[in-house]
Amino acid sequence: MPWILLAALLPFGGLAQAADALQPKDTTEAPASDLNGTESPGGVNPIGGNSLCPTADATWQELLTLVPREHLDARLAGASEGPIQIEDLGGKFRISVLHREREYREEARDCAHRARMASIFAALIIDPAALLEVAPCEHPPCFAGVPAPPIPAPAPKPPAPPPPPIFRLDLGPLFMMGVDAEKTSQHWGGSLRMTLGRGSLVPVLGAVVVAPAETNVGGVRLREWRLPVDLGMRVVMPGSWVDLYGEVGIALALLSERALDLAVSNSRTALEFSGRVGLGIRLKPERGLTTFVALQAELVPDPPSVFALPWGEAGRTPRYWMGASMGASWGI
Repeated sequence: MPWILLAALLPFGGLAQAADALQPKDTTEAPASDLNGTESPGGVNPIGGNSLCPTADATWQELLTLVPREHLDARLAGASEGPIQIEDLGGKFRISVLHREREYREEARDCAHRARMASIFAALIIDPAALLEVAPCEHPPCFAGVPAPPIPAPAPKPPAPPPPPIFRLDLGPLFMMGVDAEKTSQHWGGSLRMTLGRGSLVPVLGAVVVAPAETNVGGVRLREWRLPVDLGMRVVMPGSWVDLYGEVGIALALLSERALDLAVSNSRTALEFSGRVGLGIRLKPERGLTTFVALQAELVPDPPSVFALPWGEAGRTPRYWMGASMGASWGI
């Protein structure tokens, strides 16, 4: 029986010896690769570990695309054996570069992508400035050290609103009425007002031209004509759609009266001093042409006397004058 077993095993033994004879004897060490291998010119193996995904060679080639070769040689020349270590952990892998370690999860086992991720981490440790010229990776997840897209420039500021006008002109028709205990006097005319300056408080100058009108003083029918001018200050309160303004000042009026029914019909003129207040509203915009509506009132402390020969003194002119106007307002 032993002879039979020995005879049966002889063919297999010959096959085994033949296979051993075909295997080449490894009598020399593999030379270090200078361009596309995993060693640097100094003979130091830069990437070690037992990783099959990613491989050391693939990671080294990716690293060469991120960091200049001379920078890698300078940083890794004085490092100990295996300054870069990669360990394959199945659904994740671990990389250590110059004693700084990072672990990444990548369950798809995309070895090329793993090599890219490992090379970016190594480049961040070895030469961070080199990553400033690298575009963000296209295959997620991207390494946190990859520069973010540039921050968009801030939106331009809206243009500043134009300054308020320095000069304004208000022009429009005017209705005025003189009021007293015994009589009233009504006049139609036109109003002209001008302001100069910016701000909420500006000086204002105004003038009124009215048409002559008939009135009755002490039973004497008179033809009355009045030309007032005033000087004051205007307070402007701007709003969203309209601007409100108020005025206060003094007025001086030239008053002329002539009796109509007397045999001797002579004219008499006098000066009339009064205090004036006004209130107005103006539509937006501030600059250019717009519209306004205004009210005004005057108080005459000492109204002039009216003389009508041969009657003598017939009475006094009205103590109160009130008016309303509307028209165009132009600001520049």
